[in-house]
Amino acid sequence: MRDLDSGLIWGPTCLPIREETSPYVIRHGQGYSRFENTSHGIALELLAFVPPGDAIKLSRLTLVNRSGRKRRLSITAYVEWVLGVTRSHSAPHVVTAIDPETGATFARNAWNGEFASRVAFADLGGRHTSVTCDRLEFLGRNASLDHPAALERGAALSGKIGA
Repeated sequence: MRDLDSGLIWGPTCLPIREETSPYVIRHGQGYSRFENTSHGIALELLAFVPPGDAIKLSRLTLVNRSGRKRRLSITAYVEWVLGVTRSHSAPHVVTAIDPETGATFARNAWNGEFASRVAFADLGGRHTSVTCDRLEFLGRNASLDHPAALERGAALSGKIGA
């Protein structure tokens, strides 16, 4: 998550979210997990759940500005598609595409017999502003999930899809 007004980058994969004085509260129940944290005056709750009878994981992010000042934030989602037993074996075979109607990102692994007919997808409610399916573009050559190069640059992503 990027605070566009102050230039701070923060969120589950970026610093400075992990403030020593800002504890996380994590609760698990049947079919759901809830994560809560307050950092830099922004309270967040992430509810991840699987509806009964559906083969889909939904995540609902709720943000509350407790800072007393106007803030503009952006949300960044990051997915490492596996679609197989291990990411290292399946990654070269995962092919991504963007659905022209919804803007959702689709991923398939036609080389894995068990997953060949399945399509995984990720979507931010059709409200994304840029996307890339290029791991190197997002993370950077020597970067990590703690400091993704794409978030450090702050520019729009390329829209690259495919293998």
